[in-house]
Amino acid sequence: VSAALEGKPALFVVEAAAEGVSVAADPSMGLRAAGLTRLKLDGAPAALLGDGAEDDYREAIRLARLGWSALALGTAKAVLDYTKEYVVGREAFGEPIAYRQSVAFMVANIAIELEGMRLVTLKAASRAEQRQSYAREVALARKLAAEYGMKIGTDGVQLLGGHGFVKEHPVERWYRDLRAVGLMEGAVLV
Repeated sequence: VSAALEGKPALFVVEAAAEGVSVAADPSMGLRAAGLTRLKLDGAPAALLGDGAEDDYREAIRLARLGWSALALGTAKAVLDYTKEYVVGREAFGEPIAYRQSVAFMVANIAIELEGMRLVTLKAASRAEQRQSYAREVALARKLAAEYGMKIGTDGVQLLGGHGFVKEHPVERWYRDLRAVGLMEGAVLV
């Protein structure tokens, strides 16, 4: 749990079963598999994580942003894989819709945006793993994950046309997940 400690952000460990903790499901538009919950703390005991230094808090935020970026990357890759197969197999006017220039360009743009997301997310992860500074890389990864992720989700739905928003095809779920990741923790530029 994050909270202010002497006017500065800090992280605390709170046991879910502790007295004063109530947990309720928080239904959301996306990320349903994550089982998001709403916490209410009322006098619950909390242990300070680390030494309370602001750097600990910043590192936790950076790692969370790296995780969100990786989640968006994997989900966006699923959108690309599914839509490529769909546009090759779906026929209109006697030929696959993949032969339409606008469809081919949209799929190509998804691939380009996905590659940008992949490169910067992997660079941030590599630098984090090597214990090098990665604040710049993770900020860029988070920005691209939010912007490109939401766009890829939207384009995936559009490429499937009327099938893009029915539960028969997973693209509608990935769209919701990518929207949620893009909006998670507020403004991207923070």
